[in-house]
Amino acid sequence: MAGIKQQKTIPTVYNMSSSKAISALWPLEELADAGIKYKVVNLPRRGADTYKVLKSHFPLGKSPTVTLEHVGGEAEVTYQIMPNVLTETRLILQFFSDHYTDGVWVPESEEDKRRDTFFQEFAHGSLITKIDHILTFEVIPTMLFFPMRYLTLLMVLPIRMHFMKDLTVIYQIMEDPLSEEKPWFSGKNIGLADFNTIFAMDMAVQRGYIQLEKYPMLAKWYNTVQDRPAYKRAKEVGEVYDCATFA
Repeated sequence: MAGIKQQKTIPTVYNMSSSKAISALWPLEELADAGIKYKVVNLPRRGADTYKVLKSHFPLGKSPTVTLEHVGGEAEVTYQIMPNVLTETRLILQFFSDHYTDGVWVPESEEDKRRDTFFQEFAHGSLITKIDHILTFEVIPTMLFFPMRYLTLLMVLPIRMHFMKDLTVIYQIMEDPLSEEKPWFSGKNIGLADFNTIFAMDMAVQRGYIQLEKYPMLAKWYNTVQDRPAYKRAKEVGEVYDCATFA
């Protein structure tokens, strides 16, 4: 695989089960084919010490969080706001691209660069925000006792349906630019926009928020990702990845 830089830092991904950390594990597995090394610490979502471990590296206790070990024993470097710590998925992926590749995931054309930037933002803005809204209104009733649980479910149903309707517009925006010539959200080739999008799409598919048959190009993108060896390995490395129940 051409375009790989000499590795100067070894990342450790703190992966809470069934979390957005898949977006970091997948590209690292793509790079592993070219010799890039990384470590992973798997943490159960409902583990007693999970958030304690995550917060020991960054106060928000989010996953993914990435720590960096300098291969040559160099002093700590503040790449964001804390020494040797990366957080926020989009920025983590940009770091991987900048520090471990020599433009492998940079689109070739200016048009694709703009497209890639748009869909990176779209994934963490419009797409996952709407999905999180639906998820929230599904989860809240399950935390209540009978009969409030079922009464609340009935109350939030119209809100859920409203957000589901909004998602159809979002899916169409994702469907339309995909083509045989440009099958990736990054354009002609796989790129950062695709890595940023996968977690939200996994939630949508596994929780039944999308009928993929209505969006043939989006379905093809999704199935292509699922079939990639690196993506399959990423799920194996992360051990537990269930966006339907968040086990």
